[in-house]
Parts: sequence; C-alpha cells; structure tokens
Amino acid sequence: MIDLSSLNENQRAAVLWDRGPLLVLAGPGSGKTRVLTYRIARILEQSTGQHFRVLALTFTNKAAAEMRSRVESLVPGELNRVRLTTFHSYAAELLQQHGSHLGIRPDFQILSTDADREALLDDVILKIQKESAYSLPGHFRAAQLLPVVTQLLEKCVRTDDAEVWLQQRNVENAIPLARVYAAYREALRKTNALDFPSLIAGALELLTQYPILAKHIRKVYKHILVDEFQDTNHSQYRIL
Repeated sequence: MIDLSSLNENQRAAVLWDRGPLLVLAGPGSGKTRVLTYRIARILEQSTGQHFRVLALTFTNKAAAEMRSRVESLVPGELNRVRLTTFHSYAAELLQQHGSHLGIRPDFQILSTDADREALLDDVILKIQKESAYSLPGHFRAAQLLPVVTQLLEKCVRTDDAEVWLQQRNVENAIPLARVYAAYREALRKTNALDFPSLIAGALELLTQYPILAKHIRKVYKHILVDEFQDTNHSQYRIL
C-alpha cells in the first residue's frame, strides 16, 4: 500500500480522486509533480492485473526520467504499464508507427535546432527566388521568418489557410509569408524531416484524419495525465 502520509489533505484528495477529469491548481514548488507521480502510482496499485496503460506527458526528458524513477520506487514492477514521456517524443512515436498515412517514412530526421531549421528555410527562400516568377521581399531571411513559421505550425494552420490567417491578423507581407510557409512544409516532406513544431502538427493531423487511431489510443490509455498543463500550446492542447 502506497504511503500517503507525507502528503497534505489537498494533495491526498488529488491523488485519490476517481470521479472524472481533475485539474490541480497550485503555485510553484507546492508539489504538483509529486502529486501527479503519486496519482500514477495509486492508479497502478489499485488496478493490478488489468491491462490498460497510463499515459503521462511532460515537457522535458529530465522531468520524464525523474517521474519514471519515482513511480518505480513507489510501485516496483509496474512501470511497464506507464508511458511517461514528453509531448514531442510521443508525437514522434505516433508518426513512426502510423505516419505512412501522411507520407512520412518511419526513418524521418528530426531538425532539433533552430540552426538546422534556418538552414532549410534559407534553402526554401533561395529556391522560391530562383525558380518562381513571384519575387519575395528582399529583406526576407530565415532567422526573421522562423518565428512566424513556428507560430503557424503551433496554431495548426493548414498551408491552404495560411494567407487568410495572416491577413486576418494584419501581418505584413501575408501573401509571401504564406508562400514560404507552404514551401517550408513541402521541403520537410520531401526530405522526410520534421522539426519539433511539425512533430506535434503531424501527430494532430494523424489523429484528426484517422479517428480510429485516436479511439484505439483512448482504449489503451484509460488515464492520461499532464505535468505543467498550463504550458501546453494550442496544438498540444488539441492533441489532448
């Protein structure tokens, strides 16, 4: 039996809650992650022999590793029933397993640094300038445009909708920006590469277009828990 004596009354109530969704609101350093860890352990302990799994998502590999270690110490031998990972790692797993539906091969490369993303974006800008009768503004540079591309990806904006989305927000040079955004996503596809924002966008596209996959995940993972939920962006929230 897990010892909850070190938790205060509100923490114990959160750990033992079993009547639907739960949101824990508390300040920094007040033990939210600890509560989440104990809650995972409590769910596992009380469902020994059952086959459902628990999915726990966080934002850093360090946090995920620390939580795995805590869960293992609380309920030894039950860690195989928990998938405790980051949003991006879980999105990558989904795309490795099912991304072929979107034309993504399982051996895709991840562009993990802004330098890699800027290099690809520079290539995209240069290619548009060379091959198209449509000229881009002379001041367009990858470092300048990358934040806009990232925002479009995080807001789940389809390439066909990018121009209107940017115009509605009075973004300068909306038309050429939308063109660069579409070309950047196409360049990712052609090189079988994904950056961190497009990992999430791709996973969301997969779950949206293939609801049977989302249904299967809900069946496998009876409980889904999120650490630092307030840090989720729009696309991560939609995945949840």
